[in-house]
Amino acid sequence: MAKQRFKRIKAGRLVREALWSSPFPNDTPKARAEKSKCSSAARQRLNDKYSWQKLKMTLAANFDFKDIMVTLTYDVDHLPRDREEARKLLKKFLAQLRAYRRSKGEELKYIYCIEDKHGDGRIHHHIVLNGTGADYEVIYKLWNYGTDIHIAPIDTFGYEELAKYLTKEVREYGHIKVGARTWVPSLNLKKPEVSPTVWVDGNMRLEPPVNAYVLYRESIENEWGRFCYIEYLLPEEPKAVRVRPKQKRK
Repeated sequence: MAKQRFKRIKAGRLVREALWSSPFPNDTPKARAEKSKCSSAARQRLNDKYSWQKLKMTLAANFDFKDIMVTLTYDVDHLPRDREEARKLLKKFLAQLRAYRRSKGEELKYIYCIEDKHGDGRIHHHIVLNGTGADYEVIYKLWNYGTDIHIAPIDTFGYEELAKYLTKEVREYGHIKVGARTWVPSLNLKKPEVSPTVWVDGNMRLEPPVNAYVLYRESIENEWGRFCYIEYLLPEEPKAVRVRPKQKRK
């Protein structure tokens, strides 16, 4: 089989790969049309058109399943007048949490969104935070505007479900105003690694590494061309074990 195109996008443990046939100048009109369909399918799968797709890859590039999703709410006495006041209170909380982390030599990474449409319509915040193992007590101590706080590891969602959950109000009700950001990331987040599109041998197949967890597969093949897509999670890397040096006997 003729050479085909290959592209890989890696965001932390999440990997997306696609193989597809691309038209050649000497192809027949029928072959060119069928190969163009393969190229179009690959673009649709690899391009993050929607906000939740971009958020999904950003989450995967920066957060692992040990990290947490926090929901912060307000009681009646501290309910902000509007979203802008709520944003200021949230930024104050994040600044205090960042200062606390720095005092412990730890980094703060986050993505947050502000919601006020579903449920009782009361303003609240969802925040994805990198976990340190000592987050619950600190968060409860720093958030002084309500006691209804929910904290859960993000593995209760998974990247795609969490991304859709954090963008649900925008997808259902639209943006509050034109150009408004759906979700806000901290400045220290990594971007997904996008490899250049390359030509590969026509016999190449998409196969995940050993012990990887396949999330999604799609394949279309006919006599003129092929389109294959796979999305998987790489296995977790084993944690390094610290070996204490032997104490010398006195």
